[in-house]
Amino acid sequence: MREARAAHIAQLPDVDTKAVLEHVKVLSSDEYEGRAPGSKGEELTVAYLIDQFKKIGLKPGNTDGTYVQKVPLVGITPTPAPLVFTKGSQKLTLKWKDDVVAWTKHVAAEARIDKSDLVFVGYGVVAPEFNWDDYKGVDVKARRS
Repeated sequence: MREARAAHIAQLPDVDTKAVLEHVKVLSSDEYEGRAPGSKGEELTVAYLIDQFKKIGLKPGNTDGTYVQKVPLVGITPTPAPLVFTKGSQKLTLKWKDDVVAWTKHVAAEARIDKSDLVFVGYGVVAPEFNWDDYKGVDVKARRS
């Protein structure tokens, strides 16, 4: 096995800005559909990169002889649903997207907040440079009504 040696910056070839721009144009084209994980655009992107690696003579680096490392991904898609608040006989329904957007990063079939307390204290902005703090003076520990 050959020992890797660091190259001095002066020894590196000039960056071919036209070639870089061509790669950017290909990868940012509509055909690649944004390149999101798990999409057709991702498949096209990976195939393009592997092809480019082969063209410049790079060898696969994974122990299984491939260019691509397998990484498990989990996608979470919220089901549009209203958020309903009740207090006694009063009821307030917030419409999905128009009034509220909520989701969880917890990987589970369902997430619920039934019979939970809620205190709205703004949008959570703390910006001392603007003398702004949504949480200033709010005691959320003792709120029960």
